[in-house]
Amino acid sequence: MISTRKMVGLALGLVVAGCTDDPVIPPPPKQPPQLTTTVSYVNTNDNKGLPSNDVNAFLTLSNGEFWVGTAAGVARYPNINAGSKNPPSAPPATIVNEITGLPHPLVKSMVELDGKVYVGTWGGGLGVYDIAGDSWTQIRPGATGLTDGYIAEVAASPTEDKIYLATNNGAFIYAPATNSWTHFSTVDSDLDPDDHESERLQETVSSLEVTDDAGIVQRWYGPRVEIRVDDSKVGLFGITVSKSASTVYKYTLTNSGLVESNVNDIYFDTVRTTYWVCYVSRGISEVNLTDKSWTSNTLVEGLPSNTVYSVVRAGDGNGGSTMWAATQAGLAKLVNNHWEGYGRSGGLPSDRARRVYSDDGNRLWVGFIDGGAVRIKI
Repeated sequence: MISTRKMVGLALGLVVAGCTDDPVIPPPPKQPPQLTTTVSYVNTNDNKGLPSNDVNAFLTLSNGEFWVGTAAGVARYPNINAGSKNPPSAPPATIVNEITGLPHPLVKSMVELDGKVYVGTWGGGLGVYDIAGDSWTQIRPGATGLTDGYIAEVAASPTEDKIYLATNNGAFIYAPATNSWTHFSTVDSDLDPDDHESERLQETVSSLEVTDDAGIVQRWYGPRVEIRVDDSKVGLFGITVSKSASTVYKYTLTNSGLVESNVNDIYFDTVRTTYWVCYVSRGISEVNLTDKSWTSNTLVEGLPSNTVYSVVRAGDGNGGSTMWAATQAGLAKLVNNHWEGYGRSGGLPSDRARRVYSDDGNRLWVGFIDGGAVRIKI
């Protein structure tokens, strides 16, 4: 005799087997695209890791050190491999903040030029580190020639031996050799003097890129408007490009393929000799100056989000064979003109990617908001 409990079990077993074999039931979804991380950097609350898990910048120094810029200062690691997959066992990092050298702890951007590291902060101005002397100085807004301490991005121009700063009051250009400052205004000279709102909005520079093409230095200044602009004024806002004191022009929504007046990042692609423009809400555009084309990339082309914070070229042994983008919904990789997205389900610590960085074209780091940073195996 078979007990009632066993009969129920048998019946359930038959039902389950039937459902499993039912050809109408779709197969389980494929596993999301996966990435392998080789090194991770996180906040450990013991001064051995990052001072914050909000990461905005990376920099490999000429002395071999690797720096990670965060919302609470810089973590200085002795080399590019000095992270850990299993914190808190990570090798100790030297933390630099407003107490130990920076004018403000919120770090936005870092570059090196002629043995000095220039750290742009959001609110305090510029921190300058002398590698040989192992010492810090600060350039705060005021009598120095820098009048705005909110620095969104820093760029170096070795050709000119100058440092460029994107701020809320246009761009500032610093010449270390002469310790002199120049202010570059992105406000149109022919703007109506009574149009104070447009003047204020044109002053805000959110990103910049400085390149040297056959001895001709190009400076691209990205705008940040972040409000609804009257249709009659959309032509006033866009990317300001300066080739010389007398050659300045602007790419706007009305005279080019620019699709938004809010730019997060501008990147010069040395392999394809094109510019990539990352938008706050419209994805990415690739700009080819030869044929004057602007190629749009959005969710339709596979981006995880239309909010794109930065883009970089990095590859495996090919000097940077692939484009990577940091978006609000994860990391994106360009494969055959289509973007492939990676997020937390794909092995990353967070979906909110903020910065992609490659120091040599063959290594790739990704910084996140509330997720620290990782080095990706590519």
